[in-house]
Amino acid sequence: MIDKNPGITSAVNKINNIDNTYRNFQMEVLSGEENMMTKVRENNYTYEFDFSKVYWNPRLSTEHSRITELLKPGDVLFDVFSGVGPFAIPAAKKNCTVFANDLNPESHKWLLHNCKLNKVDQKVKVFNLDGKDFLQGPVREELMQQLGPLSKERKHSVHIVMNLPAKAIEFLSTFKALLDGQPCGSELLPIVHCYSFSKDANPAKDVQQRAETVLGISLEACSSVHLVRNVAPNKEMLCITFRIPAAILYKHQTVNRDNREDPPLKRQRTDKDL
Repeated sequence: MIDKNPGITSAVNKINNIDNTYRNFQMEVLSGEENMMTKVRENNYTYEFDFSKVYWNPRLSTEHSRITELLKPGDVLFDVFSGVGPFAIPAAKKNCTVFANDLNPESHKWLLHNCKLNKVDQKVKVFNLDGKDFLQGPVREELMQQLGPLSKERKHSVHIVMNLPAKAIEFLSTFKALLDGQPCGSELLPIVHCYSFSKDANPAKDVQQRAETVLGISLEACSSVHLVRNVAPNKEMLCITFRIPAAILYKHQTVNRDNREDPPLKRQRTDKDL
C-alpha cells in the first residue's frame, strides 16, 4: 500500500476495540513512519489530527453529508459529541450557527484547529465538556433564548446531533425538564439525531424502544429511524430522528406516554454507508 500510494506514510493495524472514554484505540505500526499525524479530505473539507488520539471513521462520510443536507442556512446545530468536526464544519460552511463539544481534550484541540483550517472558526463555538454538562449548560442556555417569547418570529430550525452510538441514548434523559417557562409551538421544538448500535433482529424497532424507555414517552408518531451502516455481522449502526416533545423538554408539563400530538417526521429512505 505504501509503495503504490505516495500520500500514505504509515500502515497500521488496530489491536483493540474502542473501549475508553475518548473513543480512540491502540494501533501497531506495520510499516512506515511511527508518526500518526493524519490529513484527510472528506466532502470537500480538510481535517488534520493525530489518529492515535482521536476518533475518525471514513465510513461515515455519507452520513455526515446526509445530516448536512437536512440543514438550512441560519439553522442552529448543537453537536454533542463532535470529534474533530465532520458535522460541525460542513454545517458552519452552510452558514448555520454551530455549538460543538467533545470531552476528549485532543479532539477539542483538533476541532479548533480544523475550524481555522476550513475558515469557519468565527461560526463555531467550541466546548470541552462532558455531553451531559454541555446539554445542561450551553445548550440549555441557548435553547432558552431560541425558544423564548420571540420564538414565533423564528424561521430557522434547531438540530441536536448525538453521535456516540455506544451510549448516546442514555444521554436522552438529560432533556427531561431541561427548560423553564411556557412551551414553544411544536414546529419550533428541537430535532434530535441520536445514534445507536443494535444487534436486535429488528434494529430500528429496538433503537426506538430503547429511546422511548429513557424518555418515558412514545416516539411512534414523531420519529424516523435511518440505517447508517452495517458495523459487523448482526450489528447495525442507526440514527433515530425526532422532535423532543414539549412534555419532556419543559418543566411542569403533563407527560402523555402515547405522545400523539406531534405530526410524524418525514420518513427517510434506508441507505447503508459502505
